[in-house]
Amino acid sequence: MLASGTPYVIRLKVEPGREIVIQDLIRDQVSVQSSELDDKVLLKADGMPTYHLANIVDDHLMEITHVIRGEEWLPSTAHHVLLYEGFGWQDTMPQFAHLPLIMKPVGNGKLSKRDGAKFGIPVFPLSWKGEVEADSFTGFREAGFLPAATINFLALLGWHPGTDQEIFSMEELIAAFSIESIGKSGARFDYDKAKWFNQKYLQQSSDAELATMMAPYAAAKGYSTDAALLEGIARLMKERVTFVPDFVEEGYYLFEPVRTYDEDAVAKKWSARLEPSFQALIEWFRNTAAFEAITLEQGVKTFMAENTLKPGEVLPLLRLALAGTMKGPAVFDMAEFLGRDATCARLEAALQFFKTRITTV
Repeated sequence: MLASGTPYVIRLKVEPGREIVIQDLIRDQVSVQSSELDDKVLLKADGMPTYHLANIVDDHLMEITHVIRGEEWLPSTAHHVLLYEGFGWQDTMPQFAHLPLIMKPVGNGKLSKRDGAKFGIPVFPLSWKGEVEADSFTGFREAGFLPAATINFLALLGWHPGTDQEIFSMEELIAAFSIESIGKSGARFDYDKAKWFNQKYLQQSSDAELATMMAPYAAAKGYSTDAALLEGIARLMKERVTFVPDFVEEGYYLFEPVRTYDEDAVAKKWSARLEPSFQALIEWFRNTAAFEAITLEQGVKTFMAENTLKPGEVLPLLRLALAGTMKGPAVFDMAEFLGRDATCARLEAALQFFKTRITTV
């Protein structure tokens, strides 16, 4: 058949009756009976090597010392050990470590790229644009995750430092990490925990660093990328956002006038009887000498006392006027950031909106 040119493949001949022992750095000693192994194809009929052959030769030539991969490769490792022996390379065979799988957010089954679309979460480092929408995926970077936060989160999937510490710098991870501390069980992909890590890293970043991160998102919206402006927004919002784009999306009112007001909140907080007091408060903001958060807060407290107004009648309306929502930075910090003219303009605009709503008496 060879003489007649019949196509053929070359296989690994697995001798029966053998026990192949794999010393795994995570799973300790793993034994496989050769009767459980097939005679793997090593060289295809067209002369191309299969993965198993190419992988072993390549690792040997590159003097690879450690092969660290997912646990789904453990069944193939016995074949690889036999190949190292067959080539006489067993003395330089790398050490193996088979990592536990990252499981779906629901806990059962390996996390896959399809789960990203199903659960609305990133599963790749960077976004990927496929030929069809079903093959397109958002990456951690484009979702607004910081590289250091992503590394920190992923490091703790399957590995434990032996302490309660969760936030690690790269240097601390390097010092604390050991392959032997990796667990054998799969780790659930907890997206809420990933977001928590990102929040913590944002909070630990300087205003200048955040301004640099924020600039491309601000530019994409047509907003100013002035460093001082962005640093001020970072200072106001860093405790309240999860991702970098949130500075621009959720804090848009720090870049431009309020677009919409929380009408449910307005209906609860606005009363027609407050109109004269609110108009007087606008005049107070317009004429007060110092326009700094601490003096504004003290002045408004005095204004409320003199006009027998409660904080719950005034402060929520100020927040709605400046941000359109009950969420966001401290009211007087926002006023200082916006400045006298913008603050008064927003208070006037809000008053006109409040007056058009159905109000209590």
